[in-house]
Amino acid sequence: MLAYAILLLIAGIVLALLEALIPSGGILGILSAAAIIGSLVLGFREGDSTGLVILTIVLIVVPIVVIIGLKLFPKTPLGRKVILEPVVEKPGERGKAGVSNEDRKSLLGQEGVTVTSLRPSGIAEIKGERYSVVAEGELIQPGTEIKVIRIEGNSIVVDPKEG
Repeated sequence: MLAYAILLLIAGIVLALLEALIPSGGILGILSAAAIIGSLVLGFREGDSTGLVILTIVLIVVPIVVIIGLKLFPKTPLGRKVILEPVVEKPGERGKAGVSNEDRKSLLGQEGVTVTSLRPSGIAEIKGERYSVVAEGELIQPGTEIKVIRIEGNSIVVDPKEG
């Protein structure tokens, strides 16, 4: 009976590792849990001390095996196909509407024209280039002349031009 408990414990741990490495929709996880529970039942039938030893092994080894499996997964052929690599952008690749390191302080006080409606954000053309801008508070229609009143981080805040 003890041999079966040990075999089920080993099978449960191996299935837990495979669950972390192979996308099975949870089938391997259910089989792992069933094997581990079976191992615990057989262990406690053998005796309380045997059951407690198996329970201690399960509580220590299974989380470690799953963590190791999750660390190894990105290095497997399937993991390399499933997990996307981070994109490294060069400074010149970013558009004006994205997050940019460009200093936009030179736009302060400049005038332009809205290309889209600003509700409150949209696109405006300032000094011949298009920028993502934010209206101060009200809806601004396309074709309205605007003035840059503030720069807040990457946000260009505009207001309709007076007069």
